[in-house]
Amino acid sequence: MNLKIKFYAPLILFLISHNVFSNKIKLGLQTGINFSTISATNAPDEFSYGKGFLPAYVIGLTSEYYINSEYEFISEVNYSIKGYKMDDDLAGIKVRSYSNYLEVPLRLKYKQSQYLAIEFGPYFGIALSEYSKNNLTKSKVAGNIGNNIYNEPPDTLKPFDFGFQMGVSYNLNKFIIGGYLSYGVLNTRPGGGSGSSVRNLTTQLKISYDLINFDE
Repeated sequence: MNLKIKFYAPLILFLISHNVFSNKIKLGLQTGINFSTISATNAPDEFSYGKGFLPAYVIGLTSEYYINSEYEFISEVNYSIKGYKMDDDLAGIKVRSYSNYLEVPLRLKYKQSQYLAIEFGPYFGIALSEYSKNNLTKSKVAGNIGNNIYNEPPDTLKPFDFGFQMGVSYNLNKFIIGGYLSYGVLNTRPGGGSGSSVRNLTTQLKISYDLINFDE
């Protein structure tokens, strides 16, 4: 898929939804930090040995569609960096693997009070790029996005990710602070035979600022 299409298609859908329901939608900017890793099943050692959480950033747009006094529907378009770190203390090797996604979370927001809310829903991710670094060579090694491990060079990251996200948010006037947990249900690595699967797992802290508010 063309990189420009990957980037602009979700953004266009995001803006169209705002134009259609502009009287019930508020828009905001958001940023935050991801602490991500992977959950591996029957995977090669490179995905299962000594893995840990990798800090990286997330930035994007958010909208909230007003349903009633208790519920809102949230949609986002984010540039999100995920990945994992792997440390082999015996060999003295430290690897940092980064997967960059254009991500679209969709969540239902239940407001427990004027300030506190619980959120849950799916997320969809489109892979933009991938690379890894280690402490020995200190250089970036780019991966390839696709579904075929038999290409030359082989593909290393699948084009799409999908999973579920849940969290809590706290409203402070125009600012919203949120903490979220995202768990991928799709295998993100090409191949995947014999039950092999590598899935994204991310904890996220975000702060958003409302640019446009609806009138409740």
